[in-house]
Amino acid sequence: MEGIPDRVPFTSQMHEFAMVWSGISGNKFYTNADVFVSGILKTAKDFDFDIPSLGYDAYNIEAEALGQELTFLEGQAPAANNTLPLISEKKDLLYLKPPVTGSAGRMPFVLDVYRIYREQTGISPALQFCAPFSLAVLLRGYTNFMQDLYSDKDFAHNLLNFLTEEVIAPWINVQKEEFPESISAQGADALCSLPMVNMEIIQSYSIPYIHRLRELCGVEISVTNWWGESCANNIDEFLELKLKVASGLIRVQDPDVAKVGPRVIKAFAVKHNLVLELGLGDVILCQGNKEKIVERIRNYIDQAAEGGRFILYFCSLNADTPPENVRTAVAAVKEYGEYEIQH
Repeated sequence: MEGIPDRVPFTSQMHEFAMVWSGISGNKFYTNADVFVSGILKTAKDFDFDIPSLGYDAYNIEAEALGQELTFLEGQAPAANNTLPLISEKKDLLYLKPPVTGSAGRMPFVLDVYRIYREQTGISPALQFCAPFSLAVLLRGYTNFMQDLYSDKDFAHNLLNFLTEEVIAPWINVQKEEFPESISAQGADALCSLPMVNMEIIQSYSIPYIHRLRELCGVEISVTNWWGESCANNIDEFLELKLKVASGLIRVQDPDVAKVGPRVIKAFAVKHNLVLELGLGDVILCQGNKEKIVERIRNYIDQAAEGGRFILYFCSLNADTPPENVRTAVAAVKEYGEYEIQH
């Protein structure tokens, strides 16, 4: 984060891959904290990761705590049942009550995961939450919520206010109380990405509520996973929006990096004195051959690693990612990511 290390570091979203590699069913893996953390640590060790990246199905925790039905499919992370959105009609919001923060749904599972991970690694976890916009989409359904934004703005803001003030902020603060040494909370907000939304929607319905969380929570709040640079009419304008909810780091991931090129993004990061994280996409990690994976990694390092403050991110090692592709990616970073020793 601060300078030039020995080598380009890498991190990953790897919980679903760890589930499959561990041979554990999704129902058990995502409900048993001991099993979950053991799977993450074993997978990181087996594949020689830089760090056992602690991620989970962060989009579901607040939703499930509110009463949203989840579907647990074999070999996959759980997902909200989009055929039964919790707020299928607007009047449902009137009867929705805040969850008992920290004890509803799988909130205890998350707290146990953090605790066990810290005990076994000595690393204080970054706290996680589902950002207001994405949570609203999950609870209301994408089509319904998009219609609300244009036909009933008051309802849309009422929903976002409720989720921000009564659900998400209390959940972040409970996490902070349990883990006071953790200095940051990272929001998952991929559903607020181009072209699923436009920049006006981001400005009006996402950024204000992330900023409100900063006021309500005693921890550094950031969101890094909006994507869609290749869909933007002006890339820098979109990156400027991302900067408003970032915290010293900006992430851009495939397919956008592959389409617009790393140099444009690196220039923005340097201009604003940011750490740059480039994401290697799940498509190439799942379907690419060895040569394509190595070529992509080498290209991103060649074009973006100069000057340090650069991280590679394996966007999604999922249930279908071939283990040999993971080994190829790790080996490529270690081979081509070394910095020249500065004297």
